[in-house]
Amino acid sequence: MRQHCSDCGYPLKTCLCQHIISLNNQTEIIILQHPREASHAKNTVRLLAGSLAKIEICVGKSAIDFSSLREYLRSQPLNTVVIYPSPSSEDITQVALHKPKVERAIFIDGSWKQAYGIWQNNQWLNHFPFYKLALTNAGQYDIRKSKLDISLSTLEAVAYSLNTFEQLDPQPLLNLLNIFTQRWLGFVQRNQDGK
Repeated sequence: MRQHCSDCGYPLKTCLCQHIISLNNQTEIIILQHPREASHAKNTVRLLAGSLAKIEICVGKSAIDFSSLREYLRSQPLNTVVIYPSPSSEDITQVALHKPKVERAIFIDGSWKQAYGIWQNNQWLNHFPFYKLALTNAGQYDIRKSKLDISLSTLEAVAYSLNTFEQLDPQPLLNLLNIFTQRWLGFVQRNQDGK
């Protein structure tokens, strides 16, 4: 059985700890993660968990799965937004026009179908304003396929959102994603060459 790093969670041969830079984000990041995504080898939320000071990952699909999170949100009322491209989502650049500043952002992590299912099954999210990223280019995370021409990994969405909310430089996270992608592609190439 393959051994994994106890810190980053990746196999020891591909440990990313030396590339992870701790970022002191002021905006609290909450990830609603589909259970299948939580165990997916190529998920990027693990990279975020090792990098961000304020991040909470909640695994589930239904409102019941997120009941403790909902209680937490009620007990800690902060200016909260959801980053998801719903039909009513405003462009994230509009966030800067609103006061008070965003203190907490909720993201949905999974395939497009999984994320849509989480959104549909959690109507409580509609109590918060929705924003979407204005995508002009495809993301750099090309080891997972999307039916959409322009899409981002959860890591990229968080990085660009934090840049909008608090001018946090997205480059350390994007560099980490690039290293992760290159290591994955190298792993695939080695396996193909070995056959």
